[in-house]
Amino acid sequence: MADLDNLNLPRTIGRYQVLRLLGSGAMGSVVLAEDPRIKRKVAIKLMKLDAVKTEADRHEHLMRFQREAEVSGLLNHPGIVAIYDVGEEEGYGPFLAMEYVPGRPLDGLMKEGAALSTKEKLRIAAGLAEALDHAHAKGIVHRDVKPGNAMVGEDGRTKLMDFGIAKREDASLTQTGIFLGTPSYASPEQIREGKVDSRSDIFSFGVLVFELMSGQSPFPGTSINTILYRIVNEPPIEIQPPVLGILPEGWRRVFDKTLSKRPEERHATCAAFVRELLDAVVDLGKDDRRELLGLLKVSGDAPIPEIRSTSFDETMVVARPESRDSGRIWIAALALAVLAGGGWFLFRGPKAARLQIDSLPAGAKVFVNNLAVGTTPMNQPLQAGDNLRLELNGFRPLAYAFKPGEAPPAFTLEPIISEERITSVPPGATVVLDEKPLEGETPLTVRWNQGQPHRLTLTKERLAYASDFAPGEVPGGRTFELKEAAAAAARPEPALDPNAPGVLKLAGAFGVRVKVDGQDKGDLAPGATLPLPPGTHKVELASPRHYYRESRSLSVAAGQTQPLNLPPLATLTVETFPGTGKVLVDGQDAGIESDGSSLKLPHGRHTITVRGPKGIKSETVEVRGDKGLRFPL
Repeated sequence: MADLDNLNLPRTIGRYQVLRLLGSGAMGSVVLAEDPRIKRKVAIKLMKLDAVKTEADRHEHLMRFQREAEVSGLLNHPGIVAIYDVGEEEGYGPFLAMEYVPGRPLDGLMKEGAALSTKEKLRIAAGLAEALDHAHAKGIVHRDVKPGNAMVGEDGRTKLMDFGIAKREDASLTQTGIFLGTPSYASPEQIREGKVDSRSDIFSFGVLVFELMSGQSPFPGTSINTILYRIVNEPPIEIQPPVLGILPEGWRRVFDKTLSKRPEERHATCAAFVRELLDAVVDLGKDDRRELLGLLKVSGDAPIPEIRSTSFDETMVVARPESRDSGRIWIAALALAVLAGGGWFLFRGPKAARLQIDSLPAGAKVFVNNLAVGTTPMNQPLQAGDNLRLELNGFRPLAYAFKPGEAPPAFTLEPIISEERITSVPPGATVVLDEKPLEGETPLTVRWNQGQPHRLTLTKERLAYASDFAPGEVPGGRTFELKEAAAAAARPEPALDPNAPGVLKLAGAFGVRVKVDGQDKGDLAPGATLPLPPGTHKVELASPRHYYRESRSLSVAAGQTQPLNLPPLATLTVETFPGTGKVLVDGQDAGIESDGSSLKLPHGRHTITVRGPKGIKSETVEVRGDKGLRFPL
């Protein structure tokens, strides 16, 4: 017990016998103690009186202790640390006796880079989601959701703690406009106004899960001002390379939604967010997925407001359950109703169903109740009355009102057929459309299928014009100027087999990583080729080394070679004064100092950031050739 004396800690606090110190901070300590009456070990949070400078501060901290006890008294959930007692120890100050959780704080595990599997990380996220949703159902907003306020027990279960600045949504415990919380995990409205509701907790939880899964903050910065600015004004950063085992498109869709600057655009619950994130995970077995979904059950303690579902296994809308057990049995029955296989996946509830949305052709944008949710093919839960809309360039939009029980195999999109006037200067040119000569000369009206790519060639004596049109593109009444035919490159003969593969050929000064229709095709060097089936493809290009990322739609014709053009490279020289710092390009470390060193960048807009010992400064530049950048730091 001499150690306690050396630490200036009491041997007893209230009726509790102090055993040892668990942790200490600027404002207080946490000790392990035992309740002698029932032999239960508890963690006691004890405030340091010498850290309180004024009577007002003392009153504020006493109110926080009391508030945490009162709020925790309203909550009864296995994922929330329970508060047993509150009091004041003479000579030491107020204390809270709470549930002791043997384990580690989540922030400690994350800082140490603990080797957690994807399933373990998702288990942590699911546990915290359940705890937060329980608090929100009780009208409690935590306001300080962060890894440091989560304990991961030795059994792997996660507990949410520290409701010291929590508030009831029907109460005003702090003055409007006062910011409370931790900057890196605060929501935009929390930063701007200090006025929050449960949707602010959902944003903070999204930041926590982003960092837990990727090891990076979505809004990084070396100063509080930089972090706060990015949270309020900028989208979350792109993770490169993508998080292993999670579809990049799914990752972006989920986090763009839950980290939206507008509270009304976020997921309705923390569980809904985690469910949709699970839908983007590809390296989970069926049993693991079922286990994680089982953790995300709806609490039966409070009515749930109606939610329009746009995510996997969304919270069901039901009347207030007669009892907690009956409510949980109903949700369990819903979870078990998922059917394997293609087509439709139905939850046998009164409203929700899961639909495999396919279109002919694929690649159509999908909207549910005017909200973009992805592109075909995709899985999407729907409720009775949801309005589904598919849009694809060159095709008529297709609308569908969902009715449970209907199961169309795929949505066939109708191409737009238009009459297009082909006009040339000079007039009188012969017209070849898709390698087929047409009768007549310009000006000439042709039947144009906007759902297909087209090749238009006009010739008159030694003059010619040729152009490719992607699906959805039309001449639109333009007049085409004919030029010397010798200046036009000869077009290779079309393939005899209409199903023969086409070829993409990389044209540029640097190599890129290529994805086609979501499938990784590996690295492509300059001049290299990539065979692809005929049709229109979504091509994603990335080169972290050259700070380049682009997504585009390309049409490949059978037997033809389609150039894949990259922007040219330019030299950018970066110099700051009076001091220098580390240079970052678009948030990525460039490996040089701002001492007049140079680097190669592709043409386009880039954000150049310099981090020095005395500050950080960013400049956005348009690179169209070799350029020097010099600014004060």
